[in-house]
Amino acid sequence: MEPRHIAFLTGKRGGFTHLIPIFEAMRAHDDLTHSIVAADMHLSGNFGNTVSEVEQWADRVYRIDTMFTSDSKIARAKSIGVGIMGFAQLLDEIRPDLVFALGDRGEVLGWVIAAMELNIPIVHIFGGDVTQGGVDEPVRHAITKMANLHLASNEQSARRIINMGEEPWRVHNVGSPVLDLVRQGRFTSAAETARKFDLDPDEPILVLLQHSVTWQVDQAEHQIRQTMEAIDQLGYQTVAIYPCSDPGYEQIVAVLNEYAPKSYLQAHRNIPFQDFWGLLNIADCFLGNSSAGVMETASFKLPFINIGIRQEDRLRAGNTLEVEHDKAAIIGAIEKALNDAGFKEQYQACRSPYGDGHAAERIVKVLREIPLDDKLLRKKITY
Repeated sequence: MEPRHIAFLTGKRGGFTHLIPIFEAMRAHDDLTHSIVAADMHLSGNFGNTVSEVEQWADRVYRIDTMFTSDSKIARAKSIGVGIMGFAQLLDEIRPDLVFALGDRGEVLGWVIAAMELNIPIVHIFGGDVTQGGVDEPVRHAITKMANLHLASNEQSARRIINMGEEPWRVHNVGSPVLDLVRQGRFTSAAETARKFDLDPDEPILVLLQHSVTWQVDQAEHQIRQTMEAIDQLGYQTVAIYPCSDPGYEQIVAVLNEYAPKSYLQAHRNIPFQDFWGLLNIADCFLGNSSAGVMETASFKLPFINIGIRQEDRLRAGNTLEVEHDKAAIIGAIEKALNDAGFKEQYQACRSPYGDGHAAERIVKVLREIPLDDKLLRKKITY
């Protein structure tokens, strides 16, 4: 028999990291093969042309350019349409047995629409999560209703998928595969990280990753400016990473570049995952509104200052401080994260609610064993 072919889509540098342990686990099985479709941010020089990182992990990488140079809402809407056309053409040519979709972004929505119309079963990971990131929230749940198989990262999300009318046999609580790499210690050593980023580990280190919120695009500049004014007043050494390609990202990048000449700040278009986690390993605080804050920081016993609504209501550990986009509130949270003994005791005892670091094994078991039949393809609502 021919190996079962799973086609993966990746459009975002951070999201791709979740797929790496799955690829590695698949290699142990001759009955599985995979290809990767790289799109959106991976093909943009503004975000570091990270397709080169993707190409390290598969022999078959297909490039589908979906991203417009503008960060406007209409450009984002058009990019989904461009993606549907490109993805449909490619999927019709390569005809995988399953397509794999991660998360809640626009290019992922285009990917699953194309697969659904071609009657190719869809595997979706991170369905059932709740956020307020903007259009990502309804997009995630729309993908759930199109997907044929669900890989939830936690029990709450698994129950939520079932409550959406999905048949329970389709839903598997596997955990977050990104924690597999963290558990394995796949990050740059403390000494090498400090050297590479020219950081003094004896002084406070902040890591900043703040995205625009697509329900609040007109506030993106104000929101990042409140964060940067707080950091500027404190003057702690800070490593900032460019946001993802959601509408409004150019406003955030412009403000980061405005502060870049400051001696305490360094801003990077992209940081490889090993170095990013190396930074989390030596940092004293992670701030912004990235999913890395809720999903990864707990494994490093690192305080996370969650700013604004983007991750609102998402499952998180006890290392999180919630603040609005307000300079004074952000300063207060940073100082608490650095100096409050009671909070330190709390975050050092926290555990990630996203599994035990063995998600890839469970995912590959599902990919190998699920029957590829009409039952999988023909969905029915349970109420």
